[in-house]
Amino acid sequence: MKFFCPRMAAAFACLVFLVSGVRADDDRDALVIYPAFGDSRAAVIEGRVIEDRGSAAHRDDAPWWRNLWRNARLMVNSEREHARVRLDVAGRAFDVRTDEEGYFSQAVAGMPALAPGWHTVRGQVGDVAADGRLLVVPAENTIGVISDLDDTLLVTEVNSKRALLTNTFLKNPRQRQAVAGAAQFIRNVAARNPQPAAAPVIYLSASPRQLQANILDFLDHNGFPPGVLLTKRVTNDRTSDPLADQVAYKSAKLEGIFARLPHVRFVLMGDDGERDPEIYQQLREKYPLRVEKILIRRVNPDPARRIIDGQVDLTAAINGVILRGTK
Repeated sequence: MKFFCPRMAAAFACLVFLVSGVRADDDRDALVIYPAFGDSRAAVIEGRVIEDRGSAAHRDDAPWWRNLWRNARLMVNSEREHARVRLDVAGRAFDVRTDEEGYFSQAVAGMPALAPGWHTVRGQVGDVAADGRLLVVPAENTIGVISDLDDTLLVTEVNSKRALLTNTFLKNPRQRQAVAGAAQFIRNVAARNPQPAAAPVIYLSASPRQLQANILDFLDHNGFPPGVLLTKRVTNDRTSDPLADQVAYKSAKLEGIFARLPHVRFVLMGDDGERDPEIYQQLREKYPLRVEKILIRRVNPDPARRIIDGQVDLTAAINGVILRGTK
């Protein structure tokens, strides 16, 4: 999620405040298990327990006012602190409790039965159950993708305040526009691996985790390959990801991905609306053997904002791949 002008932020904050006073119909819990990844050594499963507000499926013809209301509701959570969560991963059970913000984290290691590929993580809190997904990246899969979301895969139009407001608040995931050819491009990169279905595809967003379901719906609806979506943990304590410092947030996430998948070289995809080119360039300078290519979508109207030497225009790369049919 990009930054909004103060007037937009204030208006949306007022709506969120109003929505916070609307309680759910009952006192049921909702269990969310975030997509996780690792290799044969270890992985970490994360999730949250919150109040169940319920929601119907998004519709292509939903009016703007309904979308605005639903988007505001997503930002309001009544977390369940110290809730006991039972997780089942490949036949092994784990018991974990949520923290004061309703979040939980469970390390998974030393499990020979955890074969490469996608696994279902089953969770239970009280009488409420939910499933999540865990990707164990095969050792022979050595090519991955890490992609930004806004204005890289998802058209946000950060340079136009009116378009930015409309796209972000007044539309639902089924109504958002995907960058043409981006989904197929990522599939082509994933196909270079011996096991493409288990390719390390990671979508790195600076949006808060409250928007996780919306983003997953957008990716699925637009045919993006299965991957791990990382979003920002926003809390009132020291465990929060940096709220305003996007460079610190993305840099830390990228370092974590590189550390967890040391055998993978990555294609990095971003845009020049903010600091993606500089963040990726610093990463390549630090890990020259781990970055295969940096692809930047040009959205900044400033002619002085040129592509850094060695980086490639994402739109040109997408067109080249699709026209030639290469991997």
